[in-house]
Amino acid sequence: MLYLIYTNEEDANARADEEGKELNFDYWREDNGIGTRWLTAPVPTAEGEWALDVTDYDLDEQEQASTVSSYNPVTE
Repeated sequence: MLYLIYTNEEDANARADEEGKELNFDYWREDNGIGTRWLTAPVPTAEGEWALDVTDYDLDEQEQASTVSSYNPVTE
């Protein structure tokens, strides 16, 4: 698995939105807001950041260089 780590949820959501639009998911068709929005959703990390599983994303060179293979999940 490959992850991008974001300092805030909004940036992680924006990247997930970008990929969902690229894949032409139902949510983005005609801006109807119905159906699948993201390939993967960001999840919180133990450090207060957000991890986005980008294993199947089309990444640019900068993103590829920034991926990590794991993150510390929030434990209760």
